[in-house]
Amino acid sequence: MALYQITSAQLPQVWGVVAPMLQRAIDLDPELITIEQVEFAVRTGRTYLLIWDEPDEGITGAVTVDIIDYPRERVAHVNLMGGKGIVRPHVFDEAKNWMRLMGATTAQCWAKGTLVQMYEKMGMTNTHQVMREKL
Repeated sequence: MALYQITSAQLPQVWGVVAPMLQRAIDLDPELITIEQVEFAVRTGRTYLLIWDEPDEGITGAVTVDIIDYPRERVAHVNLMGGKGIVRPHVFDEAKNWMRLMGATTAQCWAKGTLVQMYEKMGMTNTHQVMREKL
């Protein structure tokens, strides 16, 4: 079992498997992003794609992460997670190790509804509520 970062050159080899996993996450809030925008962001290097690979099963999970630099911290922002092999403590531990290797000082994600409780079980703290108005 291992977590791998997928490069833009490797993307065509895995996209057919991971796109449906990520699409299920997009379907929870389809106005935020499209699968085509995700693919473009990964292909151009703006967003990182990590996959979870199980022996004898292949790819069972995928996550997309943006690295955001602020004056006093470097945030690894999880955009999407999908698949049966991604929301488990040992996978989160490997993902956090990857984030540290990327220089991140903080891991974050946006969550609402029942996802908040899931992330809290994984050790994350609810620190902000994001309020928005369309302009």
